[in-house]
Amino acid sequence: MAHASRRGVTILELLTVVVIFSILLGLAVTFLQGANKDLGVAAAANGAVGALRMAHQQSRSTSSPSWVVLDTKGNRIYLLLKETIGEWHLEDMVTTGAFGKDGKVSGGGSQAQVARVGKGIQLSGSASIVFGEVPVLAPDQGLAIELWFLRRSGRGRGVLCTIGSDVEVVSETDGHVEAKVGTLRATSGQMRVPVDAWCHLQVMFSGRELKLILNRREVQAVQGKSDWARGGVFTVGGSGFTGIVDEVRLGLILPRDEVQLPAEVTIAVEGVQVPESGEVVIAFDSEGRLDPSVSPQPFSFVVKSTADAKRITVGPGGTLQAIERPGEK
Repeated sequence: MAHASRRGVTILELLTVVVIFSILLGLAVTFLQGANKDLGVAAAANGAVGALRMAHQQSRSTSSPSWVVLDTKGNRIYLLLKETIGEWHLEDMVTTGAFGKDGKVSGGGSQAQVARVGKGIQLSGSASIVFGEVPVLAPDQGLAIELWFLRRSGRGRGVLCTIGSDVEVVSETDGHVEAKVGTLRATSGQMRVPVDAWCHLQVMFSGRELKLILNRREVQAVQGKSDWARGGVFTVGGSGFTGIVDEVRLGLILPRDEVQLPAEVTIAVEGVQVPESGEVVIAFDSEGRLDPSVSPQPFSFVVKSTADAKRITVGPGGTLQAIERPGEK
């Protein structure tokens, strides 16, 4: 009877299999590491694109500036957006407001039967409207003040509004407006507010710049950070202003939607000197366009790793112009 032959695996064959398996495993690990880095760049680019689109759309829909911050040291990208926390139409002396916040008229203010929309509050001398303490929702929050006012003829300097002692907006005797937040000051300069005519005022401090906007026109933007005591009381009038105020809004500018980049992904900004803080700001004006006083036009930056890179370019109109690999045309 024939016996079936039996043959074992030699050591050489076993070693050959182990070597081949090790090589394949090493190639797979290398490939997966490269893929992960590629995915990190793609995710970072997608996060940046989402932030830029959000800022552009928010500025257009709210007629307010917005900012995207590229934090090259912290390896993150985040938004600075306005969040309205108080709104008062001043249709009654109780100054009933939205968001559960009412104001209080003191010092002799009276109802103005004709105002910007419906009724308003007439102020003179020490008369004021107190809207309460401004909440602190973030340690580095900014602020946004918006109101309509009518300055009576033949009157001098008057304080339009204050928040504590560090924030003040003043209508000067000659009709120009000045705003201060801490040590930062912005002025309308030669642009004068006419008497007996309604003027729309916006003051915005992002924590990095102070903007003064009159009748939807940006009259001055001052770059810089400033320490100011957050949590003060928001007051309109109260020191010499004579006229009517209407449609008051108070907002905070808060950091939102932070995108933390993977450790292997970095941000490289093109054509801009990175400040010592490492934060490069992309600023959108109240119409959603790139603000030329802050951001060059167009604005480009690269998110990259050792495996991949994406250049993102924003056009002057505030919309994305290109997402490409460096060197592509």
